[in-house]
Amino acid sequence: MILGIYPDEHLMERPLFADALASGELSISALRKECETLLIPWQLFLLKESKLKPTLERIEARRKAKFSTRLIANRSNDGSGISLRIADRVIGLQEFASSGINESNDFCGMLITHHRSKWPAIIASHFSLDPDRMSGRGKETVLKYLIKQTESKNIRVSRGVLSSSVKFFPVTRQIQKTYRQSSGFVVHDEKLPYIFLPDEMGNNETPGRQILTLLVLLVLVGTNNYDYYLTGDLELRMRRIAILKQAFGVATEILFPYGASDVYRGQEITYDICEELSKKYMLTPSAVMVTLRQRDVIASDKELSILLDSIPMSTGGGGPMNQPKIETAVNKLCGMSTTKDIVQALNNKSLTSINAQYLVFGRVDKLQFAKFAAAVGL
Repeated sequence: MILGIYPDEHLMERPLFADALASGELSISALRKECETLLIPWQLFLLKESKLKPTLERIEARRKAKFSTRLIANRSNDGSGISLRIADRVIGLQEFASSGINESNDFCGMLITHHRSKWPAIIASHFSLDPDRMSGRGKETVLKYLIKQTESKNIRVSRGVLSSSVKFFPVTRQIQKTYRQSSGFVVHDEKLPYIFLPDEMGNNETPGRQILTLLVLLVLVGTNNYDYYLTGDLELRMRRIAILKQAFGVATEILFPYGASDVYRGQEITYDICEELSKKYMLTPSAVMVTLRQRDVIASDKELSILLDSIPMSTGGGGPMNQPKIETAVNKLCGMSTTKDIVQALNNKSLTSINAQYLVFGRVDKLQFAKFAAAVGL
């Protein structure tokens, strides 16, 4: 039952558990060491079934309250769906952060009552997006700006962190593979929607890709569409799913106005042109290409296919470039606003250090918590 908590991580296939299931024996010392690697409380294995079963049922109930069965669990092992461990962590952060909010978020479903042509302007106005701060700058800078503006309207943003020093999540090879199959998604809540961006956990999750993912997910929140997840090939996948195609069109219009693409009508579109537009308008080269095809600036699917094939293979993304400061990593994973809420709650004693550790690290980790507490002045 315990090993089935995260079926997408294939814990039963790990040698220690496979041998234990075959032999019927497992030493406490080996169990504790394995659980430390997997970030699972080893004490769970000592619970009587009468106490364990309700605990696991509560975990499953929380998931089902937020996601459809299709969206989570990756049970088919085909690389689709949302990592259950990540989903559990984001749900926990959301439940904590939304507990003090009484009013519904006015952006949820806001776009439905307006014509599609109005959506880019409504989003830009609602989140006070300054075009000058979204063009011709570093993509990481623009991503941070968009996250800040998003959180200012009570939509929180979590970015996946894979740090071997802090260990927010297990870093075994098999489990990292599961995370890389995971994707951008929204945890639904009428008061406080929570967006997850794969960041370090995804394959080639560059800042440009995350900018696009964030805006597409905002369109889904604004249209009350939560039963979708985004993958690293969003630019291609969206052409097969109507709601994602619509959201992609709105997101790219915010970043890359029609006037900027219209000047290229009648010209031969080359990779170099797309690369230049990518730098100026904060999109990946592939997103620029698909956008130009969507707007008929690129005349045919064949021409688009040739351009997509011309994109050089990327060697970056999918992992941390360096070890971040612990407060930076916590802000990234929990979201800036939720991190502030956690620190404030610890200061006023409405949150215990143990519960804070479960929120931040997913387990009790007194050493890492002490480092975090010192870094934020607790």
